[in-house]
Amino acid sequence: MLYDYIILGAGITGLTLMKKLRQKGYSVLTLESENEAGGLCRTFYVDGHACDIGGHFFQTKFPDVEEFVFSCFPREKMYKIDPRISKISIEGMDIDYPLESNLWQFPVDKQIEYLISVIRNGEALGKPEPKNYEEWIRWKLGDKICDGYLIPYNIKLWGIEPAEMDVDWLYKIPRIEVADVLRYSLERKQDVEKYPCHNRPYYPTSGGYGRVMEAIAKDENPFIKFNTYVNKLRFDENGDSWIINEAFKAKNVITTIPWPVLYEALGRPDVIKEQMTKIKYNKVVVSLFETDDNPTNYHWRYRPEMTQQHHRELYISNFVKDNKNYGVFTETNSERFDPERLTFKGRNLFNYTTPAAYPLPLIGRTKAINEILAYFKSKRLFGIGRWGEHQHHNHDVCMKHALDFVEDLENK
Repeated sequence: MLYDYIILGAGITGLTLMKKLRQKGYSVLTLESENEAGGLCRTFYVDGHACDIGGHFFQTKFPDVEEFVFSCFPREKMYKIDPRISKISIEGMDIDYPLESNLWQFPVDKQIEYLISVIRNGEALGKPEPKNYEEWIRWKLGDKICDGYLIPYNIKLWGIEPAEMDVDWLYKIPRIEVADVLRYSLERKQDVEKYPCHNRPYYPTSGGYGRVMEAIAKDENPFIKFNTYVNKLRFDENGDSWIINEAFKAKNVITTIPWPVLYEALGRPDVIKEQMTKIKYNKVVVSLFETDDNPTNYHWRYRPEMTQQHHRELYISNFVKDNKNYGVFTETNSERFDPERLTFKGRNLFNYTTPAAYPLPLIGRTKAINEILAYFKSKRLFGIGRWGEHQHHNHDVCMKHALDFVEDLENK
């Protein structure tokens, strides 16, 4: 059969594309390497605990994304976490996120050290704006916040040196001005409305976030070929179509899987060889723990300390309403993970390594992926979502780009 579209990957982007394309009457097949849909938005249920693959909550500024989600998963099956409680472990204390908005939570002497560092940042001194992440955050926030929090945390998260990272993804973190930092310290409060996202998110009233993915996938599962790894992809000039694994044929292909995987399947074409040197990603180990108590009301906590393997803790018992008591899961860059030397104190019930977690924001990454996408667009191979566009998109942005792609087809 010659499909109108074959979608690679049945994560949130692939599912959104699939549902909307089928609603428009296109013939669609999706190929998925796992045995179920959902990708990084799935949930594993282990010993009474809901272990999400990552910290997923639903909050969006896009009305069409909200309409799409609630058309699949009714709003009454969600509740609002108000407010989300996120902490940063630093200097033996837990400070509210983001750190620069909550320096007033430090003792006065320590607060003064941080404020002086912020006030003396490169931006305030009129120095030119840098072009790599490490220099930029020092320029914006001063050395104290960077050395105690942002530099070690990002080394742990990404697995690369901050000086190798670009600045084009910084829209994802708060952009607090010096005047705001000082105001919050004087007023001893922060403006939570300046969170970049997820300050009052929705979450399912029962089970983990995977319940949302299950609802979206429900009608699509019959059109997904599970346990199917894409190992060969070629364009048939004579048939003017794409052939995948010598078994599936389509007029158009949409990839939502990492480009390094696709690059191998394409036979490592020389035309994008140089660009692919900038297209890399990491993997994260999600570890489920059960503890004897939970003295906090946190939803999650960032751990920049290099003495800790993991970089983030998610207290699922505090937001999964029907979760067993005292459940926590952590996230650890796979390069740092050692199951024999876990640093979170609790009974380790489960460890899962993601096939891919975050596209690395290497300097030159955006230019490279744009050139790759432009080249293959003329051949009707499109990249959508976190992996198709190789950008650190939240899942609502992935859905938005999928919805826009289908809408644009109707407008052509």
